[in-house]
Parts: sequence; structure tokens; C-alpha cells
Amino acid sequence: MTIRTATRPDLDALYSIWCELMDSHEAYHPVFGYYRQAEPELKRVLLQRLQEPYTRFFVVENADGLMGLLVAMYQIGNNGMHFNRRGYIAETIVRPQYRRNGLGRLLFETAKDWLTRQGADHLELQVAVANPAGVQFWTALGFAPSTYHFVLPLTPPR
Repeated sequence: MTIRTATRPDLDALYSIWCELMDSHEAYHPVFGYYRQAEPELKRVLLQRLQEPYTRFFVVENADGLMGLLVAMYQIGNNGMHFNRRGYIAETIVRPQYRRNGLGRLLFETAKDWLTRQGADHLELQVAVANPAGVQFWTALGFAPSTYHFVLPLTPPR
């Protein structure tokens, strides 16, 4: 098992595990839905994000391929605020057959170390309200709710 930063040659594997994450979340809320036929566009956006200087795709893999993914971003905000150097934890997944073995925690610790080195003074993330396992996981790592994130779709998916 290896944890590393993903690179461009990982794009197909990243897309596959990203789709797995979105597919598992689609039942939580329509905002997680995507168009399966939009693979070229979705991969283009993933590649763009992969190349951003303040974004890292951390992956854990074994001989069979990717076991998990965590996307971390460092962002500098308003200097007038107490906390203005945000570390953001975005897409996070450990494939079901590898869960409960500490891989999610290992991905998080790797991302947290990188974000700390970048200068982050706090970490943020979002968890689907209907995902109790996700809420429990992040709470166990010390995260606590600070706001409610509300979504109102204005049009049905095309």
C-alpha cells in the first residue's frame, strides 16, 4: 500500500473513483448527479484541478489500483478575518472493500500535513447531511459543524 500525490497519468483511475464517489452520493441529494455521457468534459475539469498549484489529489493504492482518494485545496481569503488561510478537504472516498482499515485517516493526515505546510490556519469540509457514516468519520477526526450549507435546485437536471 502506498499513499502519494496523483499525477496526470492517473486521470482515468481518478475519474473512475470520482464517479464511484458521485454515484454513492447521488442518493443523498440531486446536486451530486452528473451526466455519464459527459466523460470528456468531466475528465478535462479533473485534469485542470489536478494541475492547480494549490490543489493536491492524494491517493492510496495497492497492486490492484486506487483504494482511496482525497482532494485538498489551500486558499487565502480576507486578511481582515481571524482565520483566512483555509485548507479545504474536497472529494474523499475509500472504496467500500477497504474501509475501516485506517485508510481514510491516513489520507486525511497526509492532506492535513500538506495543508499545514502551505500555511493553513484552519480546515473546512462539507458532508452530505444524509451521510451519517461520513458525519461520524469527520467528527471522530475532530471536525464540528459551524454552518448549515443549504441547496435549492432551481431547475431539474437536464
